[in-house]
Amino acid sequence: MSKSIQRRLYCAAISIAAFASFSIVSAQEGIDEYDEAPEQSVYPPAEGPSPAPSPAIPPAPSPAVSTAAEASGSIDGEGDAGAEGTELADTDKAKPDAKDAAKPGAEGGAAPLFAKPEFELSVGMATVDGEPWSRIALGVDLPIWKFGVFLDIELFIDNDSKLSNKGWDFENNAAEAILRKIRYIRYGHENEPLFVKFGGLSNVTLGYGMILDRFTNMLRYPDEKLLGLQFYLNDVSPVGVSLQTMISDFAEMKDDGGVYAARLAVRPLKQSGIFLADGLTVGGMFAMDANVLAPARKWGVNKEDQILKEIRDSTDFFDEYKNIYEKHTGLSADAILEKLDAEDSLRKSTRSFSLYGFDAGLPIISTDLLSVELYGQSAFRADTVSGWGIGAPGVAAKLWKLWANLEYRKIEGRFTPGYFDAYYLDERYSRGQLLSKDQLIDSVSLSGVFGRVGMDVFGAITVDGSYQYMAGEDGYKSQGYEATAGIGEAIMSRIPKFNTAEIYIRNANVGIYDKYDKKGNLIVSDAAVFPPETYKAGLFDRSPGMYWGYRLGFEIAAGASLIWDYRYGWKIENEKLVPDNHMILQTALRF
Repeated sequence: MSKSIQRRLYCAAISIAAFASFSIVSAQEGIDEYDEAPEQSVYPPAEGPSPAPSPAIPPAPSPAVSTAAEASGSIDGEGDAGAEGTELADTDKAKPDAKDAAKPGAEGGAAPLFAKPEFELSVGMATVDGEPWSRIALGVDLPIWKFGVFLDIELFIDNDSKLSNKGWDFENNAAEAILRKIRYIRYGHENEPLFVKFGGLSNVTLGYGMILDRFTNMLRYPDEKLLGLQFYLNDVSPVGVSLQTMISDFAEMKDDGGVYAARLAVRPLKQSGIFLADGLTVGGMFAMDANVLAPARKWGVNKEDQILKEIRDSTDFFDEYKNIYEKHTGLSADAILEKLDAEDSLRKSTRSFSLYGFDAGLPIISTDLLSVELYGQSAFRADTVSGWGIGAPGVAAKLWKLWANLEYRKIEGRFTPGYFDAYYLDERYSRGQLLSKDQLIDSVSLSGVFGRVGMDVFGAITVDGSYQYMAGEDGYKSQGYEATAGIGEAIMSRIPKFNTAEIYIRNANVGIYDKYDKKGNLIVSDAAVFPPETYKAGLFDRSPGMYWGYRLGFEIAAGASLIWDYRYGWKIENEKLVPDNHMILQTALRF
């Protein structure tokens, strides 16, 4: 029996044991059925702060699937809801419904100083360093007045069935060992005058998404538990000053890196009383990756390549060894060493990338049933490379359970809209190509449209998708799409034991990456030219810019869920396209 099958059986056995233990405790202690959403949920927000809808981007992998919190988290189409309506939400964006209004801490009631803590026990498998490891975690959510604190205690069992020291290496990496115990600490909610969140960030959009669009630092949770920061001041002072800032990961500062963003906006006519004009908002923002080469500091080297490098650097008989190595492996030793040397150089280097831009928005209609807003946005590269884009005019609208936006876009030079998006931390630097994301952008002159539409169909189905089409000279085209679909609460509540069912797909860089065959080999044109011409990946071709995945959640007992969350992706490795998937399988108990 293979180790992979053994690990899966081991995980299943642990999940069954956890379920059995929980059932016994429930029977003995008479635990009430968990049928009401908790005051403070522990998951990434289902909505971002953007005043206009952004492209549909699947959320970061959820740490666990909630039982009742999800049941009450139906989409209402406001703000950025839709793409992630079935994702588990924390309460960063406060939206109490009629049921919640009567609770302490909801609108109309004072928040209690202390609320009942909630515990979460999860057992399952997660992708760690590209391999499926077993993970056991105990979390506790501590709501204290307007604060929310979630602490994690976790253990990993590696491929050799040994207890890993990941997160517990206090001697060599004390900072990581301490910080991994925190999932997040927050104060307030995103729409309140003051909001602060430290830890896992999800769905962070500034302005209308031309620069920072649904950014997350939880893309590879729990393998990578990054601790970032959001700090918002919303609509303060007589001119409605709003300041929104974000830091992706404090730990990356030691590698001279990190993604930073800030937006400052005002409502200059707020006190004027002029019809419509008093709602006008103008803003400017800046975002940067302080070191796009920072991922290279974490790149490992396999044992065979390391031996090859050490023999070259420390012996006089390397030529003889190289001949033997190439004879038995069929690989080019010089090519391997050239790449290792290039990677070593990157580890010691620093290069930043930044963008700045401006935006304006004017609400035309603002009612519970219908809202319409006109907006425009622009962004520019802040380096010596020419590149800029505009998205104007644009209109964002919401009609009951239907939301949509449409804008005209124009791009010049080496620029792409929504550069810092949900997958940025994966795409910022390609080890296989030794190129950063900005280096993969072609210099073009394009214009076209971007549109997004989503709806909640009577609570039965939630769908959200976006599509961009731009064209330029010589037949050059740029396309991209994203879509998410899930089964809503109206149907899910009638399916025994199911509480989540969602699928998503994303390919935002159609025509940028080369095309590969099913075996991962580059497809080259038969034309007798040099250098050889390559084909570009199409709408549904696998590429480093394409992702798709699904989430399924099963309620196995009151307060207990089984979660299956799998995301498919690809990367370039040794000049071949290989899978780069991410998986979470776990049993989660809340009590």
